[in-house]
Amino acid sequence: MELTVLGKYGPYGKAGTGAASGYIVKNGDDYLVMDMGSGTLSRLMATVDVKKIKHIYISHLHFDHTSDLLPFRYLLEDLNHKVNIYTHFEDSEWYRILFDHPNFNVINIDENTKITVGSMELTFLPMKHTVTDYAVIIKGEKTLCYTGDTLYNGNIPICLEQSDWVLMDCSKPKGFTGPHMNVEHAKELAEKYSAKIIATHHSTDYDPTEDLRDYPSITIAEELKTYEL
Repeated sequence: MELTVLGKYGPYGKAGTGAASGYIVKNGDDYLVMDMGSGTLSRLMATVDVKKIKHIYISHLHFDHTSDLLPFRYLLEDLNHKVNIYTHFEDSEWYRILFDHPNFNVINIDENTKITVGSMELTFLPMKHTVTDYAVIIKGEKTLCYTGDTLYNGNIPICLEQSDWVLMDCSKPKGFTGPHMNVEHAKELAEKYSAKIIATHHSTDYDPTEDLRDYPSITIAEELKTYEL
């Protein structure tokens, strides 16, 4: 199983270099894209043949996780290619703007949903954010959990207990009080659980590398890097 980081920043990309949230999971010959924030589409196109992309998971509907879905629709039209979108239902104008397109087959999920995507099995856990957000647990050659954006909550331990790797929103500085976990959460979780953590959703003005240097089970997400899980 492989994980490629297309973008790691939020709530917007880093000037000149960084994209917002977006990732590709590859298990055997099967691909799953997770979130498509601003700046990720061109990187996706440079990384994989888009016609091999049949499945996309959207953790929540904030702009920095969804905005490149809009130009992606033009590309799908040009390629005459359709994809499945897995996300929770939201009765909102943004949901309709994003997903009301003939090249998108939208499949709504919740905590009771189990989906088979080629060689991968997907299950979902609600997280705690300013809007509805679901973590996805992906079982393939390894088990990877992606939290999306979240505060600490009672389902985070389940993610860590059930997974070999967790792509986790835990990169904000100590003392950060917004709707994301910070590096202190990352340290506490690394000390308590055996799962390896990839720390993502970085602020553009803060690098967590130095604060997490003494925790070998925590990897700092690097854009355009592919991790062998």
